[in-house]
Amino acid sequence: DTGVYKYFSRSIPADSAVSKAAAEFFSAHNYQHIGIAFVQDPYGEAYKDGFVKSCQETVDADGNPAPINVITAGFIGGDADSVEKAVGVLKAANVRVGLFVSFDGDFTAFMDEASKDSVGVAGQEGTLWVVADGVGDNVIAAQGQKANGMGKLLAQGGVAGNTHYDTFVSDWASLDSDTALKTYAQNMWTTTTAGGATYAADASHPFFGTANADLTVLTSTFFADNSPDDVATYAYDSAVTLGLAGCGYEAAGGSFDAASFDADAFFTALKAVTYESMTGTVAHLEDSGSRDPATGNYVLSNFQWASGAVAVKYGIGKWTQAGGWDYSTSDAPTASASPLQPFRFSDNTQIPVADVIVPSEELNLLDSGLVSIGQLLVVVNYIIAACLGGLTFINRKHRVIRASQPLFLYMILFGCCISTTTIIFFGQDDSGDRDKAGDVNCMLQPFFYSFGFIFSFAALFAKVTRIVKIFGNKKLSRVTITWIDMMKPIFILLVVDLVILFIWSGSDSKLEWVREAKTTDSLGNILESTGMCKSKEGSPWVFGGIILALHFSVLVYGNYMCYQGRNAGTAFSESKYVFMAMVSNLQIMALGVPMLVMVYDNPTSNYFMRTGIVFFNDVGVMLLIFIPKFMLVYYGSEEDLASATSTQTSAGQTKTGGGSTSDHADHTARVEELEAENEALKAEVESLKN
Repeated sequence: DTGVYKYFSRSIPADSAVSKAAAEFFSAHNYQHIGIAFVQDPYGEAYKDGFVKSCQETVDADGNPAPINVITAGFIGGDADSVEKAVGVLKAANVRVGLFVSFDGDFTAFMDEASKDSVGVAGQEGTLWVVADGVGDNVIAAQGQKANGMGKLLAQGGVAGNTHYDTFVSDWASLDSDTALKTYAQNMWTTTTAGGATYAADASHPFFGTANADLTVLTSTFFADNSPDDVATYAYDSAVTLGLAGCGYEAAGGSFDAASFDADAFFTALKAVTYESMTGTVAHLEDSGSRDPATGNYVLSNFQWASGAVAVKYGIGKWTQAGGWDYSTSDAPTASASPLQPFRFSDNTQIPVADVIVPSEELNLLDSGLVSIGQLLVVVNYIIAACLGGLTFINRKHRVIRASQPLFLYMILFGCCISTTTIIFFGQDDSGDRDKAGDVNCMLQPFFYSFGFIFSFAALFAKVTRIVKIFGNKKLSRVTITWIDMMKPIFILLVVDLVILFIWSGSDSKLEWVREAKTTDSLGNILESTGMCKSKEGSPWVFGGIILALHFSVLVYGNYMCYQGRNAGTAFSESKYVFMAMVSNLQIMALGVPMLVMVYDNPTSNYFMRTGIVFFNDVGVMLLIFIPKFMLVYYGSEEDLASATSTQTSAGQTKTGGGSTSDHADHTARVEELEAENEALKAEVESLKN
């Protein structure tokens, strides 16, 4: 807190500075998602903030920004329940790689929870956790197999190869023989402790491996047994830095007299100090006075387990901001086989483990059984159409078939087959492979459906038009309907639909296979997606809506024509079933389209509805038009056949079985009788008016 400690400075890098090396380690292994479990105190918070910041500043091998996503999981120190909740946060994010920042007790609690089979966050094969300097090596090693593949990262006061450090280490080991120095140090300890008390034996604090050691006495091998890396080298730098700052302060005219000492000027001189030392290039940050993190030495250790109760710690390498990671000094067994990356992961390889457990994606693919049923329905309609077409050809000279005009019967069957083929394209998808999206030609669906509708409906419409013209012949004149007249509605509808479809295919709103995420986790992993034919840009309903509106309109008009011909004599049996087919088409579209809109985003329901609409529409038309005809062909009496091939009206009859019209004596008498009755009624009406 610089508000309280205005002139605070230190020669050891801040904990947040070490986090820079951690971020670079994870970045070097191309990790994109990292967890950090940290104690919620000034130490842990500073480490966490520094780590998150450093992860946002990482770059790839080409120097391009490559920020790492950090999932933070804080906990209260010493609170096992809080640690368990933090592990739960990491598990929910599917994180398996991270940084642990706390102390011995919390680390043990963390590992107990995170290594459970049902959790799998740490301590298992496929996980990687780097531990900060707050956790002792012996505590990590005691985890045994759970510690396999773990790392420990800390700032180190020196590394071999630095001439200043090598000289210092050599001198350090010889200090055990300096009795005067030891006596001086012991006297300082006994007279300067907090509260005036002296250091005494502490049964709960094993010192140098011996419980109840007298902490006021240095052992004979104190310096030989304890490396100076953690504290002594930084303490040495602190003394040198203060001395150099004093020299600079005095050179600038400053004074150490109590009355004239200028703390601000001295602090400025201290921050300006820079020199080469055993800990690297010593330099301080201008804003805080802390050691510049770019000048520190950061060392990574790797815990490897082979057998037994404890894991073995090996030095892996060092990191500096100027040179990055250097593994040339590694003493790990893996260094000889993999000198460029000797770190061994929890799966006993030098291949980095995955940073997260990628959850399985619910693809909402169409059930193969459902698609098979749809394809079976297509085959059923094909077989029905083939059988009906074959029977039509065999009986093409029969008067019932001739009266129904075989050309249009074939056209109805052809249209129904084309329409039914659309079901095959309904069942296409990408099989969950986004690279196969281009294999699905979505525009075939509206093309086949439209063509099928045109040929089947237009043929029905032509028949309705023929019936209405015949039975609307009040003047009893000869009615001639050529096949060209009946082809006109087919041609017009075909041209209009083709124009719309080709414009649609060339527009940005054309149908394409698109797989969209429905739900994702906190890391952006897709949990559920749906694939369907839709427009990537714009709305498919613009063109699709025009086609549907056109088809619906002609269906309504066709049914109106059916209404006009409602008084057709029942003897013309075809009219009844043509009308039924037209009404069936209209009902299916009127009910089916709204239901399709409701299930649009559900691939299974959407497929089921579309398949049902197309199948029942096509099979209904074929059965209604053809079955009654063949019942007459094979089972009809002579009277039924005569009735079915005549066109009877209340004013007369036009025979169409052979394509010519003639009057029949038995019907002429009835016509004359009705005309006479009509004249009598007219006379009666006139008399009433008068």
